[in-house]
Amino acid sequence: MDRSSTTMKWVSFFMLLLLPHLALSTPAQDGLVGNGDFETTPTNGFPSEAIIEGPTEIPSWKSNGTVEIVSSGEKQGGMILIVPQGRHAVRLGNDAEISQELEVEKGSIYSVTFSAARTCAQLESLNVSAASVSQTIDLQTLYNVQGWNPYAVSFNAEEERFRLVFKNPGMEDDPTCGPIIDTIAIKKLFTPDKPKDNAVINGDFEEGPWMFRNTSLGVLLPTNLDEETSSLPGWIVESNRAVRFIDSDHYAVPQGKRAIELLSGKEGIISQMVETKADKLYTLTFSLGHADDKCKEPLAVMAFAGDQAQNMHYTPNSNSTFQISKLNFTAKADRTRIAFYSVYYNTRSDDKSSLCGPVVDDVRVWFSGSNGLGGLGLVRIGLVILGLVWVLV
Repeated sequence: MDRSSTTMKWVSFFMLLLLPHLALSTPAQDGLVGNGDFETTPTNGFPSEAIIEGPTEIPSWKSNGTVEIVSSGEKQGGMILIVPQGRHAVRLGNDAEISQELEVEKGSIYSVTFSAARTCAQLESLNVSAASVSQTIDLQTLYNVQGWNPYAVSFNAEEERFRLVFKNPGMEDDPTCGPIIDTIAIKKLFTPDKPKDNAVINGDFEEGPWMFRNTSLGVLLPTNLDEETSSLPGWIVESNRAVRFIDSDHYAVPQGKRAIELLSGKEGIISQMVETKADKLYTLTFSLGHADDKCKEPLAVMAFAGDQAQNMHYTPNSNSTFQISKLNFTAKADRTRIAFYSVYYNTRSDDKSSLCGPVVDDVRVWFSGSNGLGGLGLVRIGLVILGLVWVLV
């Protein structure tokens, strides 16, 4: 009994030594990072107009420079400061930054979603860096009248630990001016397998960045020319403006739970290089629709496949918010570029300012000799047939 008791004590002792290390080696879970919504009360509380100097004032975060915790409804002069969600957010002054270290799975692709708004200056921007990757987000464009948006950036985890940094690169006359950030979340991404009879990867857009369920603004995907580290696996955003990643909880989505809404006309382009065989005839098909977000028509997409391009208009139908569009092309090489952008610069009909546009989903490229319609799904074809029968009756 004594020997058994001694053994158990040693086991317990070693477990106590190992537990902290086991906890540290656990990769970050999908969702908010530590105090990602800035609602955890600091040691000195949430004093109004509190300006914080130093590295440990915001729980779970380190800060450098003039970093200010702002509260919902707080005013600066005659302007009410925007807090995207909840009661608190963080504003970064001139050259100020906040950072947090996270455990990740080495070699995996991660996407970081965050909410951001500008304050004093029209030309404000926000620099986001993780490991060796850095991207500057332009906050000049107001995509909606609410004044803030969720954004997503992605990176490759080169090590098991990385430092996530948000920095204001600007230098304004008023040192307290600068971008406001809130609700920071992380998600490990997976590149979907290429489906049978379809050369497009993630053509249904079901894999993408973290989305907040209580946010109806979607997630903006800014310029990203690296297809290997994209918040939208398989795709790149090769334009000056962002495109919007939307969900079926808040928008009309043709198929599944996710889709892409194209914004800002030619300034919002998504594309992908798909595998093809030279001199073979292929067909590009996709769902073109309306997000049911009061976007003012007409809605149209310019679709590209190799050296072919076609302007495709969305035709409203009382039985459906989407239609199937098609473009035939002959491949010239072993890889062919497909791309989409909105023909028009659309805004919502209710506020005349919020940017919107046509929805693209269920993108497919298939060899014309194969049965490409099979990939569209029998259920969806059945719905179209029923709609036609209803109209005829």
